[in-house]
Amino acid sequence: MPTADGLCPFATQRPITNSENFETGRSGQRVKAVVLHIGEGPLTAFFPTFSNPARKASAHFTVGKQGEIEQYVSIHDTAYANGLRWDNGMWRNPRGIQVTPAWQGLIPAINPNYYTISIEHEGFFGEAWTEPMYLANLKLLQWIRDETGLSYARGETLIGHNDFDNIDRPNCPGPNAPFDRMIADLNGGDARRAALIAGANKIGVPLNDQSALAKYALQNRLGIPLTDEFPFTVGGMPYIGQVWSQAVVYVKVGDFGNVQRT
Repeated sequence: MPTADGLCPFATQRPITNSENFETGRSGQRVKAVVLHIGEGPLTAFFPTFSNPARKASAHFTVGKQGEIEQYVSIHDTAYANGLRWDNGMWRNPRGIQVTPAWQGLIPAINPNYYTISIEHEGFFGEAWTEPMYLANLKLLQWIRDETGLSYARGETLIGHNDFDNIDRPNCPGPNAPFDRMIADLNGGDARRAALIAGANKIGVPLNDQSALAKYALQNRLGIPLTDEFPFTVGGMPYIGQVWSQAVVYVKVGDFGNVQRT
């Protein structure tokens, strides 16, 4: 069962309390992705920075080089690490510069902090990750997956800060962040994922757990699929739907970032 307080049981809790640096709740949004950062500094610098009201910045977690994990904000609340401003149909970074985000999961006019979880990492972008850091990060990602129902895919639900801001943050988390290894370790040997796919196939439903409908259903804990995806139309517009044990999920063709449920 997900934790009621959104606090990781194996992280050192260092809660920030200044309302300038985080926001209670997520303004009605659901978590869509985890964003990795590099802190460009030592582990000891994060909590003072996130506690400083003049900085108006925070992250949910930091992972240290020796495998330390610190948590500053509940995953049920909004940290201020991934902010963009919507301005006349375009995104701008905190300095007001127009950016071209690579991530396709952005919701126009809604601050991405509301639907992301942020993990900072000790060190500098040109440094290789230590093995304790990698293993701690992996364990944390697994816990977040269990809490949120996310199914990790590179560039979709597991992204870097550079996927938001290609101007000021092109090297965050940097070229040495081992995304491919993370995805392989998170998904390739994942028994829960394998069991879900095998169980779906057992009742005759071929399951692609990377499809937009399946990702939404898994994130929202809608049970198991009872049908394959099927097309239908509304007012002449094409849709795709799928029946899961707890609801029917559906999406307008071409608008796959806006899946709905009955």
